[in-house]
Amino acid sequence: MTTTVITGANRGIGLEFVRRCIDRGDTVIAGCRNPSDANDLASLAPAQILQVDVGDQASINEFADFIEEDVHLVINNAGTSATNLGLERGLAGVLHAPVDLTLDLIRINGLSAASVTRSLLHRLTEGSKVVNITSQIGSMVVGAKFDDLPYATSKAVMNMVTVQLATQLRERGITVVAFHPGWVRTDMGGSQADISVEESAGGILSAAEQLRLEDSGSFLRWDGTVHPW
Repeated sequence: MTTTVITGANRGIGLEFVRRCIDRGDTVIAGCRNPSDANDLASLAPAQILQVDVGDQASINEFADFIEEDVHLVINNAGTSATNLGLERGLAGVLHAPVDLTLDLIRINGLSAASVTRSLLHRLTEGSKVVNITSQIGSMVVGAKFDDLPYATSKAVMNMVTVQLATQLRERGITVVAFHPGWVRTDMGGSQADISVEESAGGILSAAEQLRLEDSGSFLRWDGTVHPW
C-alpha cells in the first residue's frame, strides 16, 4: 500500500491529486490550511485531513507529528500568489514589488518544499519520491519575461530546493523532482488556461510513477518531458 502526502489538497490540482491517488488505492494524507472549510476534500474521504500552513514551521512540525506511517510519495503542492496576499497585479513587477511580501511568497511557495520534506524525512524510506509542484516561471528564461517578481522568485527558490534536496537525499535512495504543471484552469490559472486539472494531475502522477533515482534533480513538464532550467 502506497502512502501519499499532499499539501494544498483542498482545491485545484491538489484536490485532483487526492482524487486520483485514492482511486488508484493510495492511503492519502491530505494537508490544507482550513480543513473545516474543505468540503470538496472531505467528500473524497482521504485517510487523514490535517491542518497545515506551509508558511509556518510550527504548523509544519505539528502536521508531520500526526503522520505515523512510512511515506512513499510527497507532493509539495501548496502555494499562493502575490495577488492572493493582497498585492495589486500592476505592482508585482521588479521595479515595484514590496520586498516583505516577496519574502513571504518565497517562504510559502519555495522554502516550504524544504520545510515539509525535512519534517517528513524520518518517514521517507529508500524508494520514496518527493514531487515539488513548481512553475516554468521559475526558470531563468521564461521568468525573465514574466513581470511578477514575488511569484517568479518563489518558484526559482523551489527549483533550487529541488536540486539541493535531490543531491542530499540520493544516498538514501529518495528521488526528488520538480514539475511544471502547465497553465491550468484553476482559481489561480484562470478560465482561459490551456489544460484542465485532470490533464495536469493525471500527467504528473503518470510521469512520477516512472521516475527512477537517476531522474532525481530533474525539472519536468506535466507530461514528463524535460523543461529547461
